[in-house]
Amino acid sequence: MEKRLLQAAERGDAGAQCNLGILYSNEVDDNGHAVKGNRPKAIKWLLAAADQGLLRAQVTLAEVYADGPDVSGSHTIACGWFLLAAKGLQGIHLQRARSGYERVASHLSPAQIMQARSYARDWVAGAAEPSKHESAIARKLDGGSAQ
Repeated sequence: MEKRLLQAAERGDAGAQCNLGILYSNEVDDNGHAVKGNRPKAIKWLLAAADQGLLRAQVTLAEVYADGPDVSGSHTIACGWFLLAAKGLQGIHLQRARSGYERVASHLSPAQIMQARSYARDWVAGAAEPSKHESAIARKLDGGSAQ
């Protein structure tokens, strides 16, 4: 991992956090070499950037949640992030968020869809730590250890 990228992410740079999350989720470094993926770390860094309002991080975080197992409602949270990101996206990026939402929402109950909509409607950038529910999901994905 690029040392400067990690340092910038630790300082709170949303772009660096997003890029670090993408590197951890793609299992490929910035030179195209295979690296060991780390989904919990990907979620940690993408969530940090998404919470600052970075749209690219929001849609990528939604994809990471959607592509994994539905652990404690992670697919509902994915739909919430897809909806939230779609509010500010345009063009092909908007289509990416919409299609991701439709793909995941087709497997959710009406109550879960309402929960995702509430999550997107009530979210405020940088307002608080991740929800208790989202933190619990991250811990489960990390094998039960703290983030």
